[in-house]
Amino acid sequence: MAPVTFAGALVGVSLLGAGWSRLSAGRLERRDVSVQRFRQRVRSNWLYAAVLFVGVVWWTNADRALLAAVGLQTDWPWAALGWALTGVGAAVVATVSYMGAFPVARRVRDADMGAGTVAAKMFRYHLVVAALVFCVVTVLHVEFRVLETSGLITLLAFAAAAYAFSAPLVGVSQTTAVPDDATRERLDRLCDRASLSVSRIRLLDGGGHRSDHLVRGPVGRKTLFLTDSLLDRYDDETVSALLAVDAARLGRFVYELRLFTVTAVAGLVVWGVGRSPFGLLPSLLAFAGTGVILLVTGEYASKRLIYRADEAAAERVGRAAVADALAATADEVDPGRAGSRLSFEPSLASRIERLRDGSGAGETDA
Repeated sequence: MAPVTFAGALVGVSLLGAGWSRLSAGRLERRDVSVQRFRQRVRSNWLYAAVLFVGVVWWTNADRALLAAVGLQTDWPWAALGWALTGVGAAVVATVSYMGAFPVARRVRDADMGAGTVAAKMFRYHLVVAALVFCVVTVLHVEFRVLETSGLITLLAFAAAAYAFSAPLVGVSQTTAVPDDATRERLDRLCDRASLSVSRIRLLDGGGHRSDHLVRGPVGRKTLFLTDSLLDRYDDETVSALLAVDAARLGRFVYELRLFTVTAVAGLVVWGVGRSPFGLLPSLLAFAGTGVILLVTGEYASKRLIYRADEAAAERVGRAAVADALAATADEVDPGRAGSRLSFEPSLASRIERLRDGSGAGETDA
């Protein structure tokens, strides 16, 4: 029965997620919501489906039962194999859930996307996310059992890896390509205009509708990632303005601030649970409360730095150019939870408004 239980959870939650995603996407289409809102809802649906699958497997011990059914031990370290299988299953569930909304997504985005190609890309992305979670859980377990420490070593190690290997992680989770000579010459020229210095440039597959752009990697080995559709759809003035924003963010260490904040908050919670200097519940409340204060402070600081980066970019290429570039690509970038209280990113609307009315003029110092 163990394989049946695991397979049943896989199929059942996949179908549930796909059905709910289809209904949710159809409702959003009828309400004519923005592409940004549509993306956020679809992402939330596949994430919830994956978490539900993991919860069902954990509650029923389906992973352990599956290992026992094939003659393997269920205790450590064989249990890690069950976790790996659960991670792969979660990636499958997330992909099937996403594909439930695919027909609607294709209409909303007005893009010519093949179902097979999209499914392969999403499964690759979800599998990378599952692999990262598996690595964190496994290394934490090793630290708890072998070193008998609170997990801080693992958190610090993965934070350092997230900084040092942030560029390779983008390359692993998404399809990248080296720009041809003409494109590279154009991008070199635009980077010079935007005062953006990077070691490498890689193109992402934008599917004809995405206009994402980001810079990742440690100091001295930064890599610029941007979608091919961004270059195809927009002129040099728009692209150089967006690159100027990226350059200004680099100078203000926005990514590093976010990484430090998340690591510090997680470290406080883990320390409170692992050490419990005041007893478990009081320690958890005390350290978690301190973590919330630190998180809110980090989010506020991140938003202020982004506003200042916009102003610095405006000084470089022109206030109108930056505002117009942000407005032109507003429906084609993935803002995540930008503008919400749980976001490190201010809303695009507020950034554009500040640039147009000049309310942030003079805020260029980090």
